[in-house]
Amino acid sequence: MTDIHHPQAPECPASRILARQPENLVVGGYRGWLHFASERNVSHLRKVQSDYVRLLGEQAGTAAMGGLERLIGNLGACANCPLRFFCQGSKHLCREECLMLALVSGLQNGDEEAALLSARFLSSSSQAPELLSAAAEFAMTLKFAGQQLLPIHAHTVDQFGGATRAPHPTLH
Repeated sequence: MTDIHHPQAPECPASRILARQPENLVVGGYRGWLHFASERNVSHLRKVQSDYVRLLGEQAGTAAMGGLERLIGNLGACANCPLRFFCQGSKHLCREECLMLALVSGLQNGDEEAALLSARFLSSSSQAPELLSAAAEFAMTLKFAGQQLLPIHAHTVDQFGGATRAPHPTLH
């Protein structure tokens, strides 16, 4: 009997990003809110709230949840449709999830160009300032709770922000 060995698939680079708690909080929150919005299943929001309180403490967790709610609400009103997301636990990132990370990272790390470019890719040039304002509360709450994202520079945002869109779960 011959044992057939299949080479293991290489690890997706996104899995290393999502292994960091700050980035995982942003993506997990985004996914949880969009799953709630698409399925109207409140358990997704309860999971996000529980994770935030457990990892950030009661006060910062509640504040982060409020900031994320404002950000997602604003994004839902002004986004270039459709908003895409992967299921909770996925070790991959779609374009919009990358842009969310870049938006929060830019605000936390003082990279106004990266933050504005991310907001424009997620919404439009005219609605980007409103999206930046909504994202600032969430970004600063995480930062002050010790959850600072790694920098994502504007040239990187430009590369994946203009990427061709592929079909993924959507929300209108």
